[in-house]
Amino acid sequence: MPCSHAVTGRKPSYFPAALRALGPALLLALLAGCTPLRALTRHQDRRFADVAPGVWRLDPQHWSVSFDVDHLGFSRFVMRFDRAGAVLRWPQAGAAGAPAASLQAWVKSASVDTNDPALDAELRGPAMLDARHQPRITLQAQGLRELQGDRAVLRGVLSLGEHHEPVLLHVRLRGYGVNPIDGLPTLGVSARGEFSRERLGLPAWPGLVGDTVRLHIEAEFTRER
Repeated sequence: MPCSHAVTGRKPSYFPAALRALGPALLLALLAGCTPLRALTRHQDRRFADVAPGVWRLDPQHWSVSFDVDHLGFSRFVMRFDRAGAVLRWPQAGAAGAPAASLQAWVKSASVDTNDPALDAELRGPAMLDARHQPRITLQAQGLRELQGDRAVLRGVLSLGEHHEPVLLHVRLRGYGVNPIDGLPTLGVSARGEFSRERLGLPAWPGLVGDTVRLHIEAEFTRER
């Protein structure tokens, strides 16, 4: 019970008098460490113009990178990666920092996950990701453009081995503020984009699997102390 402030002892009659003697400000300060109270009173901004400068790193527990492709015209087959990392650098406060902001992100090729071990092995093999020789897919991006409140556009380059493919990401700021669980400055974003898998060096199964890959990113970043 993280919010328990029970007091035990042989003279409990002293506690009410001591509690009444506390000023409202001191009492609030004592309760501020209570996670549910912080959650109820939390404030989040949803404008890129409010983001504080600093180096922001991907929260290792709160993110997802998934993608989908057309499968025989029957469905958009969804896959994901299970290992990733990212660093967002915001050099100046608010909107002034957006044009110079930079993002370096990666996923581990061998962590591709389709819920089908046999298919995972094929995707990791030399005909596709070639994870043994190309351990990472990277994303390098510089500058957020077209800021409109919580929306922006980010242009970057995806790289896999010797292949490089431009990608346009439509980004939404989900929330920016203090995480009520750990008390750390946190921002959360969603991003969507598309790219050609053939131009990224993934040409297998033409005619069976579509060429356009739709990318979906959900990520929380924590600012370095």
